Amino acid sequence: MVTEQEAARLLNTMAMAINNKDLRTLVSCFHSDYESVQPVHPERSFRGQQRVAENWNWVFQRFDEFNARVIDFSVRENTIWSEWIWHGADDTEDDIVVRGVMILTVDSGCFRAGRLYMEPVRS
Repeated sequence: MVTEQEAARLLNTMAMAINNKDLRTLVSCFHSDYESVQPVHPERSFRGQQRVAENWNWVFQRFDEFNARVIDFSVRENTIWSEWIWHGADDTEDDIVVRGVMILTVDSGCFRAGRLYMEPVRS
């Protein structure tokens, strides 16, 4: 069972790590056998903490600035439902805004699995 306080701590750690481009801290939020499922984009699904590191390293390299913010969250047993907004900017004016929901399963103080419904916002 995940408490509201533990959920807030995990989500805040994840958001702060993204905002600070702190790959080590970000990756530590995820279980070594983390399973990511993206139902709208099944080809993006993967397993493993190493892939988390590779994906976020690409994001950090691609965007000069990348910010994440948790809009709201709710906890049910060992699952956190969280609404996010991500904003990325670089010097080519190729900004991106992504919004959506991440449903994260917690095990032993880290994210064991996630179902991501994150999509770019069209202008």
